[in-house]
Amino acid sequence: MLTFLIVVALVVALGGAAGGVVIYGNEKRKRGLPSGPSQKALPGDVLRERSLKELKVGDVLTLDGKDFLVEGVIEYDEDGHRWVGARVVDGSHVQWCVVGLERVGSQHVRLLEHDTATDIAGYPPEALVIGEVRFALDKRGNATAKLNGDLGNLLGTKNARPEGHVERCRWWLYSASGDDTVVLEQWGADYRVLKGKKVSGDTIDLIPGS
Repeated sequence: MLTFLIVVALVVALGGAAGGVVIYGNEKRKRGLPSGPSQKALPGDVLRERSLKELKVGDVLTLDGKDFLVEGVIEYDEDGHRWVGARVVDGSHVQWCVVGLERVGSQHVRLLEHDTATDIAGYPPEALVIGEVRFALDKRGNATAKLNGDLGNLLGTKNARPEGHVERCRWWLYSASGDDTVVLEQWGADYRVLKGKKVSGDTIDLIPGS
């Protein structure tokens, strides 16, 4: 009888100890698990922020402390080389943000404004003189352009074409000393001159709209 009681006591004691270990182990594992926004991605998950080359309508760009809403985006494709031109607006201030035009080398961001005072008659020249700045032709080509959102008066109003409409565009890139730059585009029979500066993408903050 005494032997039986000893055996029972040992079983209870070992069972309790084992249970304590299991409970402690679970609590320890629980405390080690991250939770909320700080939780890391599981293997196979991909967490990636969109770059400026992937601008979409509804994004917000912070430039020099001001927030510009992306109202329209042109997606260019020239034989597999892709870049974007976004129409960004802050009140009455309208700029064009052109990203990734170069095929190789530094991927400059160009902040440009539509220069309505410069008129192009005939085939674009090898050099442009705008004001006191001389711009030399750097590159030129032809691209397929997909039009999204509000692009101002480009090819008429937004309601004049369906969303995602595709057009052909001829382009010329001009450079000057320093950061001055010009992008000339031909849409149908019309030319438009975009003039501005090359800037570092690190100076622009992107707040995705979706």
